[in-house]
Amino acid sequence: MKKTPEQALIEVFNEYKDQGLISLYLYGSILTNDYIEGESDVDSIGLASEDMPIALENEIKNKLCAKTDFAKFGFRLLYKSELDTGVIKGNLASFIHPQLLLLDFPYWKHVAGQIFSRSDFSLADIDVAGAIKIRLDHLVEIEDGSYQTAPGNKHILFLKVLARIIFHLQQDRGLVGPFSYSSILLHSNEEEKPIAEAILKCKKSKWSELVFKENESVYKSYINTLRNRFWLP
Repeated sequence: MKKTPEQALIEVFNEYKDQGLISLYLYGSILTNDYIEGESDVDSIGLASEDMPIALENEIKNKLCAKTDFAKFGFRLLYKSELDTGVIKGNLASFIHPQLLLLDFPYWKHVAGQIFSRSDFSLADIDVAGAIKIRLDHLVEIEDGSYQTAPGNKHILFLKVLARIIFHLQQDRGLVGPFSYSSILLHSNEEEKPIAEAILKCKKSKWSELVFKENESVYKSYINTLRNRFWLP
């Protein structure tokens, strides 16, 4: 009988805890109203000590998929040192800035291992404006053309980063809770709403590149507005 995500993670933790695995968490859509049974990915993070080989990341991911009915059971290692110093060692922190991960940390679901609080990590907090600037830098890199080099792939990253920027703007207005696409639409102001609606439309089309192209000029105009607002070149 296949395991639930929590059961699979607990089994994996017991198998790898002596190899540097400290804690396991669920995060992402499975914790929100965005989750669709049978369609959505399951995402998980393993907090690890310095001596845990990054090569174990893919091994654990494959075991989680095998233990459950989820073809897409995501797993990434996050080294505790990355949340203490900001020095990047693993794949997750190389893609998402450690300070951005700490913004999300309160909304992860602890499943196994040591329980941490925000005060257990030494890396300084980042404010919402700082988070937006990091996301904009990332988005500008994609907008400059790289997302067009891999049809069906990079444009998805483009929209996911843009959705996060809207989320941070809403956090600046007092929104609390985990990120979700339904939440950013619900809390959109007049400027954000058409962008959020377009992102949701593309997501519902299973990230169709054709649907993305329908609103590409709208996205770029909005990005330019944000760049001017946050003094980016």
